[in-house]
Amino acid sequence: MSDQNAKSGLVLRRHNKVIGFLIAEASAIGLLLLVGSLALTVRLSDSTLTLLVNIVTIAAAVAVAIIPIIFFAMAPVLPRSDR
Repeated sequence: MSDQNAKSGLVLRRHNKVIGFLIAEASAIGLLLLVGSLALTVRLSDSTLTLLVNIVTIAAAVAVAIIPIIFFAMAPVLPRSDR
């Protein structure tokens, strides 16, 4: 593979990684805002539903915190050179 093709492939992978990150993070933040606003505004009479809303809110908050770590903190797997 030529040097130009290798650089082009690397840029494309980075672009796809950033797009994937933005989609995942936006989804997690949207869920957090939706369930968090539900938990704050609606008074649920059933304690099971209240517990479920609290668990989903906490899970969404954890997802918002962990998604950047999953996408960017792990070292990329580099292909071996032909040397």
